[in-house]
Amino acid sequence: MSGSGAVIAKMYSWATLKRAGCEGQALTTGTNMQNYARLKSEKLWKQHTGDATGHLKGGMYWQSIDELMIYIAHGMDYGVYLELAHDRKYQILEETVNKFKDRFYNAVKKIMES
Repeated sequence: MSGSGAVIAKMYSWATLKRAGCEGQALTTGTNMQNYARLKSEKLWKQHTGDATGHLKGGMYWQSIDELMIYIAHGMDYGVYLELAHDRKYQILEETVNKFKDRFYNAVKKIMES
């Protein structure tokens, strides 16, 4: 492989490693958000069936080739009421995101700078 071909191959390899690192961090953060929200909700909500807690889901996906999304979401239809009703007394999603966002940002920044 000649000069420019080698440079392009190394750039592609670098980008692949960075993408994999960010994806791994996003998957870990999504799982951690899910675990945190489930533990917190068990203390916050009166558990009738456990469905709302059990269906809290955290994860990640690629929105586009250069846009990685992390989420925490309710899996039950009434999740919106837990978040918005009763003066937001039972909300869990916003708190969870706020707890993990800076940690995720700093981890990705570290990945990209190394």
